[in-house]
Amino acid sequence: MIESILSFIVKFKFIFLFYAIIIVLLALKRKKIAVQAKFILLYRMKWGLKWMDKYSKKFREWIVLVGYIGVGAGFVGLIFISYILIKNLYDLIVSPTAVSGVSLVLPGINVPGLGILPFWYWLIAIFIIAIVHEFSHGIVARAHNINVKNTGIVFFGPIIGAFVEPNEKNLQKQQDIKQYSVLAAGSFSNILLALVSLFLLMLVFTPLQNSMVEPTGFTFDQYFGVPSPFEKAGIVTGTVITGINGIPTPNFQEFSDELLTHKPGDTITVQAAEEEYSVVLTENPDNVKKPLIGIQSIQNDVDIKSKYETGILSVVYYCVDWITGFLRWLFLLSLGIGLFNLLPLPIVDGGRMAQVFLHKLRGQEKGEKSYRKISMFFLFILLLNLFFPLIVKLF
Repeated sequence: MIESILSFIVKFKFIFLFYAIIIVLLALKRKKIAVQAKFILLYRMKWGLKWMDKYSKKFREWIVLVGYIGVGAGFVGLIFISYILIKNLYDLIVSPTAVSGVSLVLPGINVPGLGILPFWYWLIAIFIIAIVHEFSHGIVARAHNINVKNTGIVFFGPIIGAFVEPNEKNLQKQQDIKQYSVLAAGSFSNILLALVSLFLLMLVFTPLQNSMVEPTGFTFDQYFGVPSPFEKAGIVTGTVITGINGIPTPNFQEFSDELLTHKPGDTITVQAAEEEYSVVLTENPDNVKKPLIGIQSIQNDVDIKSKYETGILSVVYYCVDWITGFLRWLFLLSLGIGLFNLLPLPIVDGGRMAQVFLHKLRGQEKGEKSYRKISMFFLFILLLNLFFPLIVKLF
């Protein structure tokens, strides 16, 4: 028991150390920390305000234009992410084998289909995402001559973020389009950051990394379906799959292409590094005409080319590999956080946008009632998305 606890602490030592430092800093600065809703902690600062003023004046026309473009993107994103949240819950209820598309993304947690988020990736990515998100709010506000009172850090349980605090009375007096542009700026900038990350990943670093390795097959970390055809065949998680029916498949895409030439009920031969397995295909729950092998969390397996294993070239490969992994998580986190902030919830930008819209559509009193009902509905849907898989496992 003690050994298991010590092993757990050692495995996640950086995470424990990081949160220990946060707790100490909160204790030292407790007099300057404001509490909202009993569990949201705000540490207000003036950092970055002069920078916002400088660049909002220098590039005012461009910032205003991009801010207005962000309004359209923001409302499209609000509708899209709301639909995805409802559809995901529907899929979880209707299909017992469905995997939740909603998950807390924290360091050390195994995110279904994505793997474990490394601590340093998370820390650097969250810092970049938070700065981009909040400073976008601030710089668009200043471009419209809306006063920004504070910047700061917010603590929401284990989730850490940043905030920019515009003058609310000043903001509410502005035209609707200006309010929307300020509110949508953070999420829109996160989506743009995600696209830049994806561009660098797909066109620069992934091709560069692929030139340094030789593909050897693919592995998987989890089974899918009850029962999983791979599990029934005795293929354990982590096995390196190298071919199908005698055809070498250096990556999962080639394996999948050959797999789709078969139908449910067929028996295939799967080649692994040291053994062959007979697998009886079953029906894919999403399309009964397609075969299912019953695996997820799939990763292509590679060997580093010999010239990149030693010397300065090994350092080059390590840097490329690290940046490639970081950009992948930066893309996923930035896109996810950008879209999450567009949900019509009481605590995020999408909720504020919905509130302004409903006040304009139905008047102050009726609009506020509608906003509260909608925001509570989506908060309930979000919580069900997070906890429904756990509830099902209990029963």
